[in-house]
Amino acid sequence: MLKALTDENIEFSELAQIIERFPTIAGRLIALANSAWSSPVSTITALDRACSRLGFGVVRSTSIALAVASPFDPNRCSGFNTESFWTRALMTADAASWLAPVASSADDLESSTARTAGLLHSLGLLWLTDQLPDEVDQAYTIVEESDSVSLSQALSGLIGFDDVYAGGYLGASWHLPEQLVTAMAHYPESGFQGGYWETATLVGVAVSLVTAVQQETPWSATDSRLERLGITVPAAEKVVLQIDRQFERTQALAKTLFNG
Repeated sequence: MLKALTDENIEFSELAQIIERFPTIAGRLIALANSAWSSPVSTITALDRACSRLGFGVVRSTSIALAVASPFDPNRCSGFNTESFWTRALMTADAASWLAPVASSADDLESSTARTAGLLHSLGLLWLTDQLPDEVDQAYTIVEESDSVSLSQALSGLIGFDDVYAGGYLGASWHLPEQLVTAMAHYPESGFQGGYWETATLVGVAVSLVTAVQQETPWSATDSRLERLGITVPAAEKVVLQIDRQFERTQALAKTLFNG
């Protein structure tokens, strides 16, 4: 299913047909279409109507999120905040899709590909919370006790690798497209020069902008990645405003999907 969902050429009708084969996801989409988040005029009982109500972007992103979340149980890690995780993932997906059209150095990068890469960028952390819950919980404690240590640094010190490495490894083992795996494995590297560097760098910028809005901290308009991607400062500022306007609604979506 994940392979089909990450196909950038998939049509809306084909997407609905694929989802029909997975009753759990179909049911969650119908529930979402009937939720307060969607606020339909009348009750929606059919998948095609639910998809029409939610729109292609939401259906695709939500289906991918539900599909990748299903094998994992993050509740094993007490320090993990499921709602916060998916808010960031969904918001990063949106931010990446907004940045792609204004990145003049990444003309071949489609918004839909950027969206998927943004959505999957932190999948490694979800995997680690399921496989190594005690170690991840300990890493969260270290971060809380020291402002100078990031979660990736704490994980590297505890288990020898971080969530970004785990994401790249998992993406490759799932045989995801190389472009997505590259973004998952290299998005924090501002100077990454390998294949599909545009995708990885753009996702890294999206993560930075979402983090700035979420933490209510200034973002750096002099970020060298903007110049590499051909993104002007006004264009980036517009995306920051879009993130700010959309953040609460995305948070409500994450809560409805994963904590509802």
